[in-house]
Amino acid sequence: MDDHKTAIYKRIVQTDGNRYRFYCGLSGALACTTKPFQGKTPEEELQIAWDTVGKKYFNRCHKCGRWVIDAAYNAEVLECVECAPYEAEPKYCKNCGVRIKTPARTCTSCGHKLVYEGEEEAK
Repeated sequence: MDDHKTAIYKRIVQTDGNRYRFYCGLSGALACTTKPFQGKTPEEELQIAWDTVGKKYFNRCHKCGRWVIDAAYNAEVLECVECAPYEAEPKYCKNCGVRIKTPARTCTSCGHKLVYEGEEEAK
């Protein structure tokens, strides 16, 4: 997983501090614009803006590490929709045949990786 400390952002320089615009790492959609912040260093300022305002608009994909908005996040498996698309969740494990009752990445019976539509099955 990549180590993204914040979502993609743009700094807007102002005389009373810098504002930040945070964007979805998958769709590129603008999620929020902060009020002006000041810090001792640019890194500290960014972290304050992220922790105070930005972070609450995002979810972190547990697979690729991207910060994404709700519309690009599959909360059932804690991954972005690129890593775990919503469509055609497996209903049965292809390895042991047990019925899958709740979305997951692996079969609760045998531990085999479940294959979602759009993914290639490991050979």
